[in-house]
Amino acid sequence: MRISIAVVISFILIFGLGLSSYMQDRDIVLSKKNLPADEASIGPINSLSLPYPPSLRVEKPEVKGIHVTSWVAGEPKLFTNLVRLVDETELNTMVIDLKEADGRIGYEADLPLARSAGSIERRIRSLDGLIEECKRHNIYKIARIVLFKDTYLAEKRPELAIKSQSTGEIWRDYKGDAFTSPYIEEVLEYNIGLAEDAARRGFDEIQFDYVRFPSDGPLKDILYPEGHNEAKAIATITAFVERAKKRLSPYNVKLSVDVFGLTTLSDRVGIGQNFRQLITAADYISPMVYPSHYWKGSYGYKSPNTAPYEIVSAALRDAIRKSADEHQPVETTQDKIRPWLQDFTLGPPHYGPEEVRAQIKAARDHGIREWLLWNPVVHYTKEALVPFWNPDTYTARQQTPRPASPPSSEEPQS
Repeated sequence: MRISIAVVISFILIFGLGLSSYMQDRDIVLSKKNLPADEASIGPINSLSLPYPPSLRVEKPEVKGIHVTSWVAGEPKLFTNLVRLVDETELNTMVIDLKEADGRIGYEADLPLARSAGSIERRIRSLDGLIEECKRHNIYKIARIVLFKDTYLAEKRPELAIKSQSTGEIWRDYKGDAFTSPYIEEVLEYNIGLAEDAARRGFDEIQFDYVRFPSDGPLKDILYPEGHNEAKAIATITAFVERAKKRLSPYNVKLSVDVFGLTTLSDRVGIGQNFRQLITAADYISPMVYPSHYWKGSYGYKSPNTAPYEIVSAALRDAIRKSADEHQPVETTQDKIRPWLQDFTLGPPHYGPEEVRAQIKAARDHGIREWLLWNPVVHYTKEALVPFWNPDTYTARQQTPRPASPPSSEEPQS
């Protein structure tokens, strides 16, 4: 069978982007099935003129989802395989990258700043066709938008970037990536405008990732506005989420946010994310509780990656304790927490069906019924999903999680 050049290029790009995202916040999203054959004939669509499309919406299910990059979403054959996976298993949701961690927007967005800066890279050639395909298969569609980590826009518009104290130039983290500033109004409007465009197109939910200040790199060299501190950072990020939710309310879409796994344990992570405040501001919150991203000694485990059930259980236990009170009962908190779970191998042991299912079980044991799977190369473990998962063969650890150890310098990274 002949393999098209497009497919080969797509695989190269998927693996290149995927491998670089292992230690990032998680950078991927979904796509859909058969796209129109004559995609080249589909011109730009003025989404600002599109009405709110209720006919394209899907009633929200008990979300069980996977993340798909814009590259995969734009490749019909690869996307068709994912649609088939959803059709054949308990999955019902796709998180589709519209703006990824490189700052590029993967479809023809009607956004003036994106057009003038050249941020649009049309990886998804027919977003409307993709949305319609999801609708046909009753797939709940979440648009993932990476916010402030945006090297592309920072380089094109340096005045929007976080700056270096020592040089006055664009500040960069240890990987050379740049951030736009959450303190600049044009940056906020840019991202909210993209979220509104996705809502107009027919997405059921908007998901914000990298909704934070930088977490690594020469942090002391960052030139922040006068008065910047932990409290102001938290207030800025929380206010942005509240503002976005209000702006999206006319479209009847849900809003979710991705946060570091560490936020379930500590209120002071130095990046502007406060779990308790964000779970109140958004409709759903997705802590990235990947066992491989926790440091040695986390929750009392020498090798957290070998204890998928226990680590996820402890993290979600802390998330519920942190959020539930007289204003937000435990049941409400459980319904709003939707963790990202690990379906990839990063160091020993190899993650297969048992390790993936152990994390799902940990969530359910805490009354958390929704979850999302992350794999950097968009290759998911079918055998971990019902009906292919056989609970009679379950042998992964199911012991009661140990009490959390006092916070130390060996804290999880996401």
